[in-house]
Amino acid sequence: MLYQGNSFENVLDIGSGIGLFLDSIKPFGFTPFALEASKYGIKSLKEKGVNVTEFFLEMDRPLPFDDNSFSLVVFNQVIEHVEKEIGQYYLKEIIRVLEPGGVAIVKSPSRYSKIWRTDPHHIYCWKPNELFDEVARHKEVLSKIKMERIVLEPWMLFEYNEVIIDVWHKNNRHPKTRRAFQIMGTILDKIIYKSTGSDIMLAVSNVSFVKKK
Repeated sequence: MLYQGNSFENVLDIGSGIGLFLDSIKPFGFTPFALEASKYGIKSLKEKGVNVTEFFLEMDRPLPFDDNSFSLVVFNQVIEHVEKEIGQYYLKEIIRVLEPGGVAIVKSPSRYSKIWRTDPHHIYCWKPNELFDEVARHKEVLSKIKMERIVLEPWMLFEYNEVIIDVWHKNNRHPKTRRAFQIMGTILDKIIYKSTGSDIMLAVSNVSFVKKK
């Protein structure tokens, strides 16, 4: 997804945690902003010198920024923690604070990923096509919308289980086996998607878009 604005500068990370994403872009000299709800995350971000605001996602509570403020907005692994209607509201807010030509990335577990759907901290997991269609409702102000296809793996089909997550996700103890499943899943997804347009093989709802200039 290519930035189409005039000068890439301000970056907003919504639900930044301890700021790992902002750490990764620090060498490029962009100006980082963060919204975070946890005290621990806020403390960590302040220690790093990030402009952070304590913020809870609530219906009809606008993002605390002016229109057209950011070149990039990242909404990663956050939207699944709020009700669908609140997620819809903040998608509109992200578009509002994006500068013309700016890019937004919205990423969360897919509803088809049972292990994440049954995570007790997750309230509403979007289907990938559902999230894409929700963003596309605003296509009159967007110049490009893209969905990345990341396929399900067998371990994702179990109920929420910390041991399974530790083995397959956090530590990736079987990388060759996991890679083989990813290749097979990608092939199967291409076949299903080509014939039906289905998103049923996707593990992640991952949509990016550009605001029209």
